[in-house]
Parts: sequence; structure tokens; C-alpha cells
Amino acid sequence: MQDLAVFYGRNRIDYYFTEGLPLLLTTALPFAAVGTWSALRSGVDRPQFAGYAQRQTLRILALVVVTTVLAFSMIAHKEMRFIYPVLPILHVLAAKPLADFFRPFPLPRSYFRLAILLFGLTINIYIAAYVSTIHQRGVIDVMHYLRHEAELNNGLVKNTTVGFLMPCHSTPWRSHLIHPEINAWALTCEPPIDVPREYRADYFDEADVFYMHPGGWIDHNMADRRTVSSPASSGPANKNDDNGRRRPWPEYLVFFEHLEPTMNAILDGTRYEECWRGFNTHWHDDGRRRGDVVVRCLRQ
Repeated sequence: MQDLAVFYGRNRIDYYFTEGLPLLLTTALPFAAVGTWSALRSGVDRPQFAGYAQRQTLRILALVVVTTVLAFSMIAHKEMRFIYPVLPILHVLAAKPLADFFRPFPLPRSYFRLAILLFGLTINIYIAAYVSTIHQRGVIDVMHYLRHEAELNNGLVKNTTVGFLMPCHSTPWRSHLIHPEINAWALTCEPPIDVPREYRADYFDEADVFYMHPGGWIDHNMADRRTVSSPASSGPANKNDDNGRRRPWPEYLVFFEHLEPTMNAILDGTRYEECWRGFNTHWHDDGRRRGDVVVRCLRQ
């Protein structure tokens, strides 16, 4: 009702038809389109006709897909995951056209269609393997690393502090950091719930403010850097910490490689050293999430 979803992005009205459905269906897209059209196609149909119940079922399923996609297309903020619930229905609608095209399935007599079938299977297997084991694996691997760092050999868990200097929701968070002894924080992106509509254009969440000026954000929100400086460069720390509102420096700092040059300059002369680095992805549409995942550890 407050139109807050657009704070997280605004998409074209045709997004689900030009991007969402092609990404969901990949090589099954043309068969799903044919199946949906066939199910919706008008014609004389009566209960006494053979296959009436099957045709009516497919028609209802096709109507569910069309109305769902059209309804979500009316909302300015769109994400592919919003239409995930209709994916099984689309597979049902695509099944008959796919089987007819490759008849006799799964070994069609036409070598050309057999080549298309093998190519489609190869593409889908490759995509499934890549996105499941390679793409953005760093944000998962770093959670395993941090959890195992907190776990001791005797079965106990030590108190551990972690700070994530990443865009919000970059990691799976508590699904992996299951121990309450791990005290972690991350940059936030709360929507402007209490900000009047006319002022929302000037609203920036914590992650936005940090990436606009990382050094300024750290100076304003973190404890004096001299508290974590190396002995050779240490000096009198600033005792004014805004009445305890500044965050203490954690034992582990986690960020993307994209931020590394900035963090090198900020942490120069401190006791932070790189202790883990993991490959994350070959590409990403968000420039702030590009490169490896880097962990800096606070040495004693």
C-alpha cells in the first residue's frame, strides 16, 4: 500500500515475458508456449467428448499461469522468484508438445531432432552444474569457513565476532552461522517505512551510505582504528565513541574483492591480515559483488 517495493528496484512491464520466463524455462520455453496456447485455444468442447477432463484441467492450469504472470507484471518491482510457483505447471503444459516434437520419445527417428534433444539436455545439465557448484559459491564457502573457525576440537564453540561489509543479503547468514556464540553483523537495507513519499528519493540505506564513502562510514560507525593498529603504528586512541554507539572491530571482516583496494587503504597499519579468500563467480550484474570473497582476521 505504501509502494515500498520499488525501493528495491523497478522493472519494465514486459520483464517476466522477456527475462523471467526465459530464465526459468530455458530450452523448455517454446514447448511451454505451445502448450499454453493449445490449452487456451477456444473450440467446441463438451463433457461427452473424449479427453474432456484432461483438456479442461490443462485449460485451468494455463489460465493460472497467464493470470499470475499478468498480475505480477502490473507491480513495478519484479523478481524471477515471484513466479517460481508456476514453474511446475509450465512443465506440465510443456510435456505434451515436447514429447510430440521428439516422437518417438526419447529417441526420435529424425537425426536433426535427436541432435536438438541432446543439445538441450547438455545445455540444461551444464547450467544446473554451473549454478549449483560454481556460480556464487564464495558466499557459501565463507560461511562454512567462519563456522568451522568458531568450532573447537573439543566440541565447544568459542565466542566469535564477524562483520560483513557487503551489500545486504549477500550471504545465507544464520542458515550456516548456527551457533549463538557467533556474533555477526552486516550492512542493512531497511526500506523507508517512516519516510514520507516525497522524501524517499533522497533516502539511502546503510549499505548505500557505506558504498558511497567506505572510509567515512567506518570513521563514523566503527571504533577508532588505533584500537586495532599494529604496535609500530599505534597511538593514543580517541576515547570519544559516541557513548558506545560505535561498533567494536570484529575478529573477522568479510567483503568482496571489488572493495579490496579501498579496504587495503583503510586497514593499512592495523592488525588485520588476509586469512581466507574464496572464488565467488565469473560474472555478476551487481558491480559491488564482483570478485572473490575476502576475509581479514584480526591478529593479536
